[in-house]
Parts: sequence; structure tokens; C-alpha cells
Amino acid sequence: KDERYITHRWTLEQRAASINRDAQAAAVPGDTQLEPMTADQLTSKDDPPKLTDKEIAEKEKLLAEGFSEWSKKDFQAFVKACERHGRADMPSIAAEIEGKEEKEVKAYSKAFWANVATLSDYDRIIKNIERGEQKIERQKHIVNTLAKKLGQYRNPWRELRVHYGQNRGKSYTEEEDRFLLCKVHQLGYGAWEELKAEVRKSWLFRFDWFLKSRTPQELGRRCDTLIRIVEKELEGDDEDARGGKRKVAAAEAGGAKRGKR
Repeated sequence: KDERYITHRWTLEQRAASINRDAQAAAVPGDTQLEPMTADQLTSKDDPPKLTDKEIAEKEKLLAEGFSEWSKKDFQAFVKACERHGRADMPSIAAEIEGKEEKEVKAYSKAFWANVATLSDYDRIIKNIERGEQKIERQKHIVNTLAKKLGQYRNPWRELRVHYGQNRGKSYTEEEDRFLLCKVHQLGYGAWEELKAEVRKSWLFRFDWFLKSRTPQELGRRCDTLIRIVEKELEGDDEDARGGKRKVAAAEAGGAKRGKR
């Protein structure tokens, strides 16, 4: 309520100043009868009301009990950091809020999550943070998937095989794809600019104009395709393993029954 009043009051003051400038520009030189317009003269019954004395006292009490040193800019930085790092990563969140220590951020976070449902834009804030956390979980899953895939080989930089199926494509070679997967595992998912730099530095592709001329976005799209192929392959391996265990369990159960006979 107070913020709406202050914003509206500032708007009226700017409008009054504009009217006064126009009046002075149109006035006859030497005319001293002009009276400047004031913001109070532009008010109407529909304007946002001022805080009452009771509300002012309540505001001062809440500020004394709360986080009076946290500005709207700090609040926005906190929310954005939660979107980027997840609500639980206090060190990373604190690093993005200028002038705040991790201890202060932890206390603010506790109060924020206890009262977030009272915010007018609660739904938007929560959806954005949850969307960011889903991206983080997806990235963790990709890292684990690549680690599992690369762990199948003694030297994945030379030995890794991609089981393309119907998704081979005609542009990229298996050597290029192998390099891209290994580098994504090394650099982290989403570091496409760094991946582009590594491609340009690699002696393996010093004469490979196709790969060296790919943009970071194109390399990212190729990596996404390869990751989906690897995920599908590993899901098949897991299903085969579960099927094998079921067969072994059935065979053991059958043997036990025959032994009883």
C-alpha cells in the first residue's frame, strides 16, 4: 500500500513539473502572475491512500523485527539466485547477493519460505524457482548418465561407442561425437562456449572444417541428441538387467520346487 502511494505521488509530482514547464514556455515575458501547479492540485478521490498512523506504526514495528536492510534489489537477487542454484544451495545464493554474508542469507531464506505464500506474485515466483530446480536436476541426471556411459570403457576418448540406432545422422562422425560426449562430461552440461573453444584447440580436428565451424548452439543441439541416445541405450541395458534377474529368480524358484519333490 505504501509503495503504491509513493509511486503514484511521484507520478503526480512529475506531471505537475511538466505542466509548469509548459506554462512557463507559453507565458508572456515578464508575467509574474503564474502560480506553479502542485501535486496536491492533481489528486483525485481514486488515488491510492496514504498509510494511516496505525499502519505507519505497524510498518515501523515490522521493519524493526524484519529485514530492514534488505532492499527490493536484494529480494530480486535472492529470487533469481534460487532459480539459478536451487533454494537449498546457500553458498551459491549468498555469492550472488552483494553485501550479504551466508549467515544473513540463511536467516532471510528461512523467513522468505515461511511467508512466501503472502506475496502477491507468489505463483510466478514459485513456478520460476521450481522450473530452475528442474533444470538443475536434469543437469545432474545428464552428468550421472555420462559418467555411467564413460565408466564402461578404460579409455573412453578412444574406445567409446555410440549405439545410434536410427539416429546416426549424416553430418557428424563417431570420432566427433565421442569427443563431444567426453568433453561435456569434463566441462559440464551447458558449457557450449567452452566446448566450442575446446573443439578449436584440439589437434584431432585441425583440418575438420565442419566441426570447427559449428556454433556453440549447434554443438549444444548435437550434444542433446547424443545424450538422448545414451539415455535410451542405458535404459535398455537396465531393462535387460532386470529381465535377467527375473529369469535367474524364476530358475532358482523352479529348482527349489524340484528339490522339494
